[in-house]
Amino acid sequence: MLSTMKSYGQFCGLARAAEVLGERWSLIILRDLLVGPKRFNELRQGNPGIPSNLLTTRLRELEAAEIIERGIDGRNVVYRLSDYGSDLSPVLIELGRWGARRMAEPREGEVPTDSSLAAALLTARTDARVRPFTVEITAGPATAHATVSERGVEAAEGAQAEADLRIEGPGLRDLLADGAAEAAREEGAITVDGDESLLVDFASAFRAPRDEPAAG
Repeated sequence: MLSTMKSYGQFCGLARAAEVLGERWSLIILRDLLVGPKRFNELRQGNPGIPSNLLTTRLRELEAAEIIERGIDGRNVVYRLSDYGSDLSPVLIELGRWGARRMAEPREGEVPTDSSLAAALLTARTDARVRPFTVEITAGPATAHATVSERGVEAAEGAQAEADLRIEGPGLRDLLADGAAEAAREEGAITVDGDESLLVDFASAFRAPRDEPAAG
């Protein structure tokens, strides 16, 4: 592992992983690259809380650890997960599911981003078989879209002009938690545009359970 990183002094796989993944912003960078390759400026703009010099440092560390790699897209340098880093995909998805269990309302200062919303679609995809469709979701300032196949999903940041279904509103988190699509719409917690019959498919295809508050 990298000499610039703090070692836990233990010959342990989890300790070695923590040397890289435990650094501030590392998991967020990997989350964004899980959605797809990004240019430096795209990573920076998508995460306004990270200073440019720290982003540069983290990218160098992750590249040196062979978790990410640089490539060329046209005339632009992009960062993407390496084959080794791609093996983290199911780990990142399960971490996202685990973290979402205790997410209800945003804490002060927290806002969704396009990348976090796209990652949520990857995280929340269930094993349910549904008819293929495209969906665009908007939560606060963030928008993402996904192409949903029978058993899988491909998600990306931003709007999708040809989406079959569009969902927007503060009730999106509740919808992912309980799947009560019709109730959310009737209560005005979400608005729906497009093929409304697909709302049932969306509720089957995406689920991010939330823990019930502890009694007392």
